[in-house]
Amino acid sequence: MKQNPLLRRLAVCALALCLLASLGTLGCKPKKVEAPLPPPTPTAVVPPGSVVYVQRGHLVRLDLDSSQTTPLTSGKSTEWFPACSPKGDQVAYWSNAEGEVYNLWKINLDGSNRVQLTFDEGNTAGSGDQNLLVNNSPAWSTDGKRIIYSLEGDIWAMDSDGFNPETLLSEHKALCPCYSPDGKSVVFISMGDDTAFNLWSLNLSDRALKKLTNYTDWNVGSPSFSADGRKILFNLYRQNETQIYTVGPDGTGPLNITSNSRSLCPRFAQNDHKLLYCTYGTGEDVGLSLNLANVNGTDLKVLSSDNVASPSWAPARILSDVPAQSATMMTPAVSKPSGLPTPVGK
Repeated sequence: MKQNPLLRRLAVCALALCLLASLGTLGCKPKKVEAPLPPPTPTAVVPPGSVVYVQRGHLVRLDLDSSQTTPLTSGKSTEWFPACSPKGDQVAYWSNAEGEVYNLWKINLDGSNRVQLTFDEGNTAGSGDQNLLVNNSPAWSTDGKRIIYSLEGDIWAMDSDGFNPETLLSEHKALCPCYSPDGKSVVFISMGDDTAFNLWSLNLSDRALKKLTNYTDWNVGSPSFSADGRKILFNLYRQNETQIYTVGPDGTGPLNITSNSRSLCPRFAQNDHKLLYCTYGTGEDVGLSLNLANVNGTDLKVLSSDNVASPSWAPARILSDVPAQSATMMTPAVSKPSGLPTPVGK
């Protein structure tokens, strides 16, 4: 019987389609569906926070995000060397609010709840060693529970409410103590038997001392740690020159940050992202200006040129969210005579 040509063509087409389908199954991979890319992680932005500094003998707070200033103290007393707490809620400072003797006080960053922490009754003679170049401020522990300070060349520590004082180091002519971020050691400056102030370290577990720098014709002043503990910031000065430096926690690797011969009172700010420091003018214009810069000294911004000194950075927080304390409940924290010399400008 003769085969129908149409049926033959249909059979051939069907066979071709089957072959193509088989080839597609054997040689072609299914299209890969790519997973969507994860959303980018935003870079952490540190809030500007605030700066507390001394202006005309009193404390002033400058909010960096709004540039608004708020006086924190006033009256006939004189305040010096503020140190803001790690939480940004309080500031400790020296004041002669209760007479001629300087004692440690603290106040909330909204200007409320001023509390006296030490109650020394003696009044030693003034000394040229304590000035803005040395910047003998108290310092807080990283957890905010302790405050450390120098008195008559000794290093003292106490609870942040003024209780439980203890002597950490005696008879070493120490100034400007500050805790390391891990709380295991204290850095301070001392002249000792040298001709210049140098950096020293005190191990709190065994009270071992270590000299970190060996300057002979320059003096170290105003030391403080970076938040990560990798750098110690200070100003190095002699006669009419003063610059800002950093070194490692063991005193090695000195790095010069400024080069204008007029920089002092340095402090880290914004979690080591920025640097606060003061500069004084030349010629007849010797007033102090407050500057904010990158940690390598670049991108300098003048925050105030109205004779301000001793800046301390406070992280951003709700200023009213501070527990109140009664000043009448405070008891003397230290009974020994005050050794705080009269600061420059008093």
